[in-house]
Amino acid sequence: MKHIRLGLATLSLGLGVFLFAPQQANAMITHTTPRAMRGTWYGYDKEYEFWERIHVTKHSFRYSSGGQGDTLRGRHLSVVYGHSHAHTTVAFQMTGHFGATDSYHFGKAKVHGHYHTALIQDGLTAMFHKHVKHYYIPRGYQFI
Repeated sequence: MKHIRLGLATLSLGLGVFLFAPQQANAMITHTTPRAMRGTWYGYDKEYEFWERIHVTKHSFRYSSGGQGDTLRGRHLSVVYGHSHAHTTVAFQMTGHFGATDSYHFGKAKVHGHYHTALIQDGLTAMFHKHVKHYYIPRGYQFI
């Protein structure tokens, strides 16, 4: 009888540790930006009616809008990869801080009846390599 109790106690302890163990994080942090994201991207925010611009190089990220901007470079830049709605999202943040910029992912946006690859910012703003003011983001890419 003691062996059965000991076996049940061991089994319940092992099962409890397995069920309540912390889950592995679903994010990756690096200091290098994705190659496909590099370059200058322009986006028009329809809600607030202003232009945004990001410039991404291998080891820097610059965001500007309305004459103001922020730059993250070198070891101060952390690139955080995550997954949301079957898309890989990327956020840029200062190393050692929790606050991050908006999240970005690649998707499609409709411009003058044709679909173009765009960098979707938080599911609301499509960014292109040129100024495009009138676009439509399909529902599958409009997540936050």
